[in-house]
Amino acid sequence: MEKEYYTIIARATSLGQGSIGVIRISGNKVTSVIKHILKLKYIKPRYAHYLPFFYKNKIIDKGIALLFPKPNSFTGEDILELQCHGNSILIDLLINDIIININNIRIAYPGEFSKRAFLNKKIDLTQAEAIADIISANSKQAIFSAMNLMNGKFSLLLKDFKNLIINIRVKIESFLEFNYESDFSIFCKKIFIKLKELLKFLIKIIEYVKNGIRIKEGIKIVLIGPPNSGKSSLMNLITNKDVSIVTDIPGTTRDVLYEKIYVNSVPIQIVDTAGIRNTKNKIEVIGIEKTFQEIKNTNYIFLVVEDQISEKNLSQIIKKYLKNFMNKIPIIIIRNKIDITNNNSEIIYKNYYVIIKLSVKNKKGISILTNFINKKIINTNNNEDQFTARTRYMDSLNSIYKLLIKGQENFLKTYSLELIAEDLRLIQKNLDLITGKFTSKDLLNNIFSQFCVGK
Repeated sequence: MEKEYYTIIARATSLGQGSIGVIRISGNKVTSVIKHILKLKYIKPRYAHYLPFFYKNKIIDKGIALLFPKPNSFTGEDILELQCHGNSILIDLLINDIIININNIRIAYPGEFSKRAFLNKKIDLTQAEAIADIISANSKQAIFSAMNLMNGKFSLLLKDFKNLIINIRVKIESFLEFNYESDFSIFCKKIFIKLKELLKFLIKIIEYVKNGIRIKEGIKIVLIGPPNSGKSSLMNLITNKDVSIVTDIPGTTRDVLYEKIYVNSVPIQIVDTAGIRNTKNKIEVIGIEKTFQEIKNTNYIFLVVEDQISEKNLSQIIKKYLKNFMNKIPIIIIRNKIDITNNNSEIIYKNYYVIIKLSVKNKKGISILTNFINKKIINTNNNEDQFTARTRYMDSLNSIYKLLIKGQENFLKTYSLELIAEDLRLIQKNLDLITGKFTSKDLLNNIFSQFCVGK
């Protein structure tokens, strides 16, 4: 097994030529690097030194050297940063010279600097992942949300939730150990109230995480509906591009088409799908199957129908195709072609869905749709306290939710303090998977392998 204490080195700037190139070194050989490259025994910590950089005892460049001694550094180890000119050959010469002439120093693995920061308890796993989110952010909101994650807003939520769990566990253990002669039923009622508070808090966290995933991956809107209802025309209008082919022939769109737009710096993926209808055409059938695969992973469903459709037929379409998604995914019904029915453009809010009447052809009522997207979709997912999130967080939170629901049900039936105490222990263990307190080595390697080498 490789030594954990190997000093690591990597370029922290992207490949290619640039005005500046940064080399980062972390570990106990930093002092040796200072002596070898700078020809100095010591440099003042946290101070920008403009110095010559040596290669085989000759000055190869001049640049900035910064020293961050342990434990008050990003990795918790000694860190040296060398800022030279951004020539790839120059950077490679310096790195190779350091590796060849100093023992126990090697090129860092992807994400290893961040991994060491995590292992040295400088950050938790969610904060480490936030670094990758900042680098890959594709919108202004994503940048600020990733920064919120890095600053620990999610970690604090999880900490408060964990403290509630610990508080309940302590009360139960204390009662079992010392107060068993007290009124058992009153104590159980108090515990059940605490469990309901815990569930309420958990639902709040889950909503934050759902929004965080949307910010990281973008909001997804799937357009579905019968053939010739105007889905493809609406797609082209929303994206302001000729993405979809538009004809009067039913079944023109037979595959799934994607296009990304940005609204107030928020990425939205619009998905055009095959028209849903009974058909024996094998290609259309495949396209319709793909439609429902997309619906399973969407944030919003836009059901596009002709305004001429009767309420009965509309209800049949909803019942046949969207029954399993009611109350799970918001459904917006777009009644298109009001230019034919001579109806007014308007928005109607019903119990289970929203209806928007418009005409794609005449662009009448389109402002109603765009305002709805801005106010009800973008603003709903736009929160200054929001943080980016990953599906692995949701996996753990879903497990916690199931454990808590099942634990409450069993507790109401049995009033077994021992069983609910065990459920709470398992919930706490699942919670610690998110922050990385209890995380398998394989998961850690998988997470950090997706980082840049210099991070």
